[in-house]
Amino acid sequence: MNNEIAIEEIRENTFFWKFYLCWFRGFDDKEEINIDEAVEVIETNEIDFYNWERLFFNHESIDENPRYITANLTDNLNFAVEFQEYEINFFLNDIYIGNLGGHFEAWFFTCDELLAFEKHPIFFLLLLPMTGIQENQKSFLKPIITKHLESIPKFESHSEYIANCILNGLIMESQFQETDGIGLTNNENHSVRNVIKYPRYLEDVKELNNILQSLK
Repeated sequence: MNNEIAIEEIRENTFFWKFYLCWFRGFDDKEEINIDEAVEVIETNEIDFYNWERLFFNHESIDENPRYITANLTDNLNFAVEFQEYEINFFLNDIYIGNLGGHFEAWFFTCDELLAFEKHPIFFLLLLPMTGIQENQKSFLKPIITKHLESIPKFESHSEYIANCILNGLIMESQFQETDGIGLTNNENHSVRNVIKYPRYLEDVKELNNILQSLK
C-alpha cells in the first residue's frame, strides 16, 4: 500500500471522516460527551469500521510506515497530515504546527487563515482542528462547516450537530495578537504560536507568519 493517501481516497469516505473526527477536541456541551462519542450518530458497521481502520492505516507497520496526506495550498505553501498510532501530526512546509493526541498542540490557524482554504473543502476540513476561534465566530463558521460535512455520505442529517461539537473545541481562552518582529502569536496553552511559553517554535512561527500573511 502506498503510504501517501490520495485525496480521492477520503473525499466521500464515511469511515475516514468518522475516524478523523474522533481525534478532534470537540464536544457536545448539552449531553456532556466528547466528540468521539458524539459521532456515533453516524451509524456504521462496527466490525467493518474496525477492519477498515486497521487496513487503511497500516496498523501492522504503522510505526515504520505511517500514512499521510499532503497537498499544495498555494504555490509556496503545502501541508501534510501524518497518522501515527497515538497522534496525528500537522505540518506546513515541513514545519510542525501541532498534533491531535494525548499531548495535543493546536490553535494554530486563525479563522481568517482557515477561510483562505475554504475553496478546497477537503483541505478546509483537514486543517479545521488546528484552528482557534473566539465565541463570537461560531455563528459565522457553523454554516460553512455544516455545508462541507453534508457532502460526506451519512453525515447529511447530522452535519449541524457535529459542526456544533467541532466548534466547541476550537474556542480559545485568549486571542491572537500581532507581536512586533514576529507576527501573529497567542498566549494559549498547547499552541505552537504561543512563543512566550514555547520559545523553541519562535523561528518557525516567524517563517510561517510571513507566508500566511500573503494569503490575506
